[in-house]
Amino acid sequence: MNAAEEGLERLETELRLARQWGARATHEMHATLVRDLAAAEKRAGRAQRRAAEARKRAADAERRARHAERELAQLHESTTWKAGRAVVAVPARLRRLVRR
Repeated sequence: MNAAEEGLERLETELRLARQWGARATHEMHATLVRDLAAAEKRAGRAQRRAAEARKRAADAERRARHAERELAQLHESTTWKAGRAVVAVPARLRRLVRR
């Protein structure tokens, strides 16, 4: 075997090994990307669920707030409230006048 043939054989061997390592590296890179993508999709799903739960809690809080506001408005419009305010108004006014 002459030097040219030996050099050619060595180059072919290196090329074969480079192809094997390249295929392995590509396979590992794709596997890593698939794992990372799956993990990112899981995180996104959890974030979407948390956002939906937060929207539900916000809607419930708004509903309770509207209910409380209506109840407070009804209380302020009631005769009992108005009578109580009238009864308390006179002593409060006297107290303020005495302090001055």
